[in-house]
Amino acid sequence: MKYRRIGIVGAGLIGKAIYDEVLRCQAEVAYVLASRAGSSPKRIPEGLDPGLCTSDLEEALARPVDIVFEAAHADVLATIAPRVLASSDLCGFSCSALARPDVERGITESCRANGTRFILPHGAILGLDGLVDGRDCIEDVTITTTKSAAGLGLQEGADGVVFEGTAREACRKFPRNVNVHAAIAIAGIGFDRTKSVVVVKPGTDEMQHRVQVSGQGFAWYFSVASRSLGGVTGAYTPRSAAGSVRRILASEGIVNG
Repeated sequence: MKYRRIGIVGAGLIGKAIYDEVLRCQAEVAYVLASRAGSSPKRIPEGLDPGLCTSDLEEALARPVDIVFEAAHADVLATIAPRVLASSDLCGFSCSALARPDVERGITESCRANGTRFILPHGAILGLDGLVDGRDCIEDVTITTTKSAAGLGLQEGADGVVFEGTAREACRKFPRNVNVHAAIAIAGIGFDRTKSVVVVKPGTDEMQHRVQVSGQGFAWYFSVASRSLGGVTGAYTPRSAAGSVRRILASEGIVNG
């Protein structure tokens, strides 16, 4: 196994799914960086080893690891990425951070300088492989996300289209809610050419992402929906995260890429 010691940043639903999958893959968890874990033990999700949890960034990053899985927040990813990539690979789920040119540049330069990799997980969406393969001949990408007002961090009463613009602008406006838009943009034609639409549907407990792609002689359309687990996470996302971990850590046998 290439990756034996694993760091995890974030101890929410996705962080817990990553933790469980790392153990299933028989790798070692070096740390779980959890917000205020030291001062508020009750915040540590059930099933996480409290001895591995810390709220001290310096303490966590001082522990040697082969790869870090980040599942916290775009601001956290922006802060830790250059330091993590100085000595290990990094898989970042809060990829809306890369909508900031300085963050994307810092990640790229750190990877180049240190021979490390930033791995883009597919998160709550499908089809990134097709976007990567076809990016040179794709002409248009539009992604429409529909959630409740609460799921977008908006006041109750919001309804209908609340944003239309580029994926870069969407990531700045909704950094916790449109990581899917960032993943689509990075895999495909970029933050400034990818079109983003965000829609509020009152009373829904479902999160939906609809992607339309067209290019030189082809067109795709696909939609992914999952029930909200509360906050910004849908039911599919933790399972998707676990699948990404499994593929990254797998060292033998038949592995879906």
